[in-house]
Amino acid sequence: MEKNKIKFLTPAKPAFIAAFVFFFYTVPAQKMETFKHHCGSFYQNMAHLYKIKQAELNFYHFKPGQTVASIGAQCCHIEAAYASTTDSVTFYLEDIDSSKFKKEQADFVWKYYAKLRGRPMTSDFKIILGDEKSTSLPENLFDKILIINSFHEFTFRAEMLADIKKKLKAGGILYIDEALPKRPGQLHGICNHPMLTNEETIAIFAKHGFEYINGIDFNYRQKAPVRKIFAFRMK
Repeated sequence: MEKNKIKFLTPAKPAFIAAFVFFFYTVPAQKMETFKHHCGSFYQNMAHLYKIKQAELNFYHFKPGQTVASIGAQCCHIEAAYASTTDSVTFYLEDIDSSKFKKEQADFVWKYYAKLRGRPMTSDFKIILGDEKSTSLPENLFDKILIINSFHEFTFRAEMLADIKKKLKAGGILYIDEALPKRPGQLHGICNHPMLTNEETIAIFAKHGFEYINGIDFNYRQKAPVRKIFAFRMK
């Protein structure tokens, strides 16, 4: 997602930045691949991917024939990794930052994971450029909508959640994947936007007509969860 130009008085601490990047993108003793002229980090093989992503893959439970949107997809590398583990899912990739969010980038990551899995990808993708108030996604189409590490950056939350409600099918699920703060008001380690606590997140979505139905916590050997995927359904 495009970063909003908001100035905060308290800078993120370097140690937290390093920890956040570690938790979200790497795993001990297993390096992620990166490529010049392409954004995102990539798993080295399918065993590596499944080792890191199995819990969330089980939680998302992608099924053949489903239509899935990812809002704030930008580099598209996470969605391509998901696509490599399933078949016949249509992914709508949405973002507002056209500087990195391009078809050439999506083509690259899809080809990378096709090679990694050793057979052609049968899950395809569509590129959708939205804005801060609207996703520009088709209405009443999606079985699942994902917002990965982006919701805390939304400037117009009410408008975006009203828009998202129009995009989900009846019974469709909205998934919110976010880092959790150690204390209320803590700033995100990369974008410097305030992070939302578990309780704040559930309250925001309840206010806008979403019911919390389930979630999965990630502790990464910490006492308290540092990341969570929330699942919501329209009331």
